[in-house]
Amino acid sequence: MSLDVVQLSGADFDEAISFLDGVFGEHRPHDFATLLPSIYQPCDDLMSCNHALREDGRIRAIVGLFPIDWQVGGRLLKVGGIGGVSTHPGARGRGFMGILMRHCVERMKAEGFHLSWLGGQRQRYGYFGYEKCGQTVSFDLGRANLRHACPETAGLRFEALEPGHSERLQQAWRMHRAQQVHCLRRLPWFHRYLRAWHNRPHAALDGSGEMAGYLVAGGDGGQVVELVARDQETALAMAPAWVQGRDSGSVRFSLPPEQRDLVRGLGAVAESVSVASSGNWQIFDWAATVEALMGIRDGLPEGEADLGIEGYGKLRIRVRDGRVECLREDAGGGVAWDPRTAMRALFGPLAPDQVTAVPPALDALRGWCPLPLGWLRPDGV
Repeated sequence: MSLDVVQLSGADFDEAISFLDGVFGEHRPHDFATLLPSIYQPCDDLMSCNHALREDGRIRAIVGLFPIDWQVGGRLLKVGGIGGVSTHPGARGRGFMGILMRHCVERMKAEGFHLSWLGGQRQRYGYFGYEKCGQTVSFDLGRANLRHACPETAGLRFEALEPGHSERLQQAWRMHRAQQVHCLRRLPWFHRYLRAWHNRPHAALDGSGEMAGYLVAGGDGGQVVELVARDQETALAMAPAWVQGRDSGSVRFSLPPEQRDLVRGLGAVAESVSVASSGNWQIFDWAATVEALMGIRDGLPEGEADLGIEGYGKLRIRVRDGRVECLREDAGGGVAWDPRTAMRALFGPLAPDQVTAVPPALDALRGWCPLPLGWLRPDGV
């Protein structure tokens, strides 16, 4: 019997997709080729992101490690998206998932990834250094809300955004790239991201027929997972216009925390607001990640904090004259948190002192955190 950890190739596409569909299809049918067309294609470039354990030549487990370039203000962060975690039913209980997860985590550390994201059950991935944290802000908005308080919709209407709409897709891609925070999606594959997870993209057109923005909604239109516009005024008009264009029911808008103006606008009219974690995260480069996220916050109060993180060292954070500086030091001493506590305290969704006792030496964290660690559904893997 031989056990080998290998990277797959384009030639393994059919076998891998059949394996994934079979494992995830135990409870309901799956088709990964249509579910996530942005990352599952029969080419070496994408299939090599899948790490498999073969037993006597047959795939018995897969973990996908998908590199994602994430622009956060002026900083480009390298994110490792973990997806497609699967083990053959006949091979469970033999530690195959653990072998591949540890392999991928060690690879990310060695290759200089700043952080990693994945979806899934919290405790299952906590064994490998992940913790649920970050923020997704959701609003439920219905017609009853709009009758009493509604921004003008400026004659906006929506049309399906199809793969053949090259000019509109280029406009949407440019709007996406203009955001302060965004993943670097490839233009030729941009539509694939927008229809991931069986979502459907729509172009927002103004009274002159010009493209004013786009949004990505679930199949029935009852949940919007991405909303981008040419300006903030249009973004605030798109949400009520989408609700008014539906026959009935409210719509849930799920937004990342950095879309501050849109969050504030919807928060003023929505029936309800909820804040949840944005996924399971693991931080490898704390200084770069914290500095990037603090850099997109408005009006940070001046202060300093020296936080020890077990297994990392000391994270020195300074805010002076509007400038943020985060440095790593090997020296210990002072307050130290384990990485999972540090992730929850720094990135939310709860405030730091709702996570753990915050000593006076770390008082500055109360004014800085939670930092806006969000993640859009179309970029999930």
